[in-house]
Amino acid sequence: MTGRARLLGHPRIEGGEQPRGQKSWAVLARIALGDRPLTRAELAAELFGEADDPLGALRWCLADLRRALDDSSLLRGDPLRLAPDDVEVDVWNLLDGTLPAPAVGGTLLDGVDVRNCPSFEVWLLLARGRCAARSMEELHGAALESLTAGDPESAVDPAGRAAALDPLDESAQELFLRTLVAAGHAARASVHLSLCEATFAREGLVPSAALRAAARPPLAAPRAGVRAGVVAASLLRAGTAALDAGSVDAGVETLRRAAEEAERAGDRRMYADVMRTLGSALVHSVRGYDGEGAIVLHQAIAVARDAGRPALTADILRELAFVDIQAGRHSSAERALAEAGAIADAEGDPGLTAGVLALRGMNQADLGRHEQAIPLLDQSIAAATDAGRARQVAWSSGVQARSLMLSGRVEDAVAATALSIEICTRERWNAFLPWPQAIQAHCRASTGDWTGAHDQAEHAFALACELGDPCWEGMAGRALALAAMQAGDADMAEEWIVDARRRSDRLPDRYVWVSAFVGLAHLEIAARQRPELVLPLAARLYRDAVRTDLPEFIAWALIYQAEAGDKASARLALPLATDLTNPDLHARLAALTG
Repeated sequence: MTGRARLLGHPRIEGGEQPRGQKSWAVLARIALGDRPLTRAELAAELFGEADDPLGALRWCLADLRRALDDSSLLRGDPLRLAPDDVEVDVWNLLDGTLPAPAVGGTLLDGVDVRNCPSFEVWLLLARGRCAARSMEELHGAALESLTAGDPESAVDPAGRAAALDPLDESAQELFLRTLVAAGHAARASVHLSLCEATFAREGLVPSAALRAAARPPLAAPRAGVRAGVVAASLLRAGTAALDAGSVDAGVETLRRAAEEAERAGDRRMYADVMRTLGSALVHSVRGYDGEGAIVLHQAIAVARDAGRPALTADILRELAFVDIQAGRHSSAERALAEAGAIADAEGDPGLTAGVLALRGMNQADLGRHEQAIPLLDQSIAAATDAGRARQVAWSSGVQARSLMLSGRVEDAVAATALSIEICTRERWNAFLPWPQAIQAHCRASTGDWTGAHDQAEHAFALACELGDPCWEGMAGRALALAAMQAGDADMAEEWIVDARRRSDRLPDRYVWVSAFVGLAHLEIAARQRPELVLPLAARLYRDAVRTDLPEFIAWALIYQAEAGDKASARLALPLATDLTNPDLHARLAALTG
């Protein structure tokens, strides 16, 4: 290896001379980070289209890079490619999760401004967004790792850098506040909360209760007179019973007290059980508290490992992966699921295996890889059936129905939703029922059964509102908006889709895939009824999808931008679509590119 290229922040070659022109950096980044090897003709057209001799200008930049990297054998041939044996590139390490936390962050090619190259400018915007999303994910993980290790002071730096990457990302601000409080910097946390509130106010946003709670120091006080272990066990039972009865706030507060007592007792097994139950309750039962839930679950993993409880460790890893998937942190989720799956296989627990496979399928589906998701969810259903886990069968079938629908297998999707709905009804599992109902409504719409779609969506929406679940409300509202558009009621369609977006986005820890799916429907409705909204809505979907690593929706946003006249967007969508298995998307892209 002859050179190290640093493309994050102000670009530089370590230990050597620097390239002489900004376009040399553009060429290096485009070759190193392309989804496929690029031909010289493609690069010349993209970056040197206005030059008298585009290929000659490209040759000059390639020679400039060989000089800077001190390797005359690099960047030869056609197409052009770079490999890890040729040069070390920090972005490669960032994308595969091996870049040390202190080196994470910084804008890709910061300060490089290549003008009059529209295709490259669009590509760079996408690449910068992808790098920013991965940086946020890695810094988030590094901060949680330090907190879990009992070193909150070390967590402050990565959490603070994550918060600085996106001042409007509430989950990043919440994590930073929690690390400040845990490290004993309560006054600094209070100041940062004030800054957050001012920043949010300028954008017309209102901070959640979870953000404000993150800046408050804990008010725990040890008890006297009764053994802590006995108190902890009693509080764990009481907290779990309260959650089962629907008394969420009381249950969570009881579990917080149980955690304090279990820690005081020094009973690691009990403490692991309590922290897992508390973390799961914060993630699934208390809207807006996924940030605190993730911290608790990370602490629970450390305790479970210390207590020698591998099955519980795997179960907690699965819960953490669920949080990461919902937030769009797909690489972190896959790492957690790989470890959980290995433990589940070693334990021979089909129920645990079913849960891990279900989330692996969900993660692939969120990435637009529906043909990979479907068999994983098939395996989950089979394992859950063997384990007698009816609710897991319903969950996996409902999630699989989404991928079947989006990959064009609508009849199979309807059958999957029917199974999920039947089990949810039999098990009285209303908390999940609106999801398969909403997916079935979308399936019926795709077959032209708009009356059936409207009726099913109404049932889903009514139950979702009763539950107060923003994701389910958004999914059902989306189907109702499309039904209204089909019925020719433009005003009602607009009202429903705006309301669906408001509902699905009203909490900071929303399910980002649902938010994007609703945003895509908003684009579809606008394209038919209010074309002047297409470009701003496509730009919004693009930004959100890049930030949360949702390639399917990035491609859709680029397609709508291309249909509105930005032809460069279609060329960028082509490599993204390679791993996507949505026939509607491919058909639209083919119509644009021929």
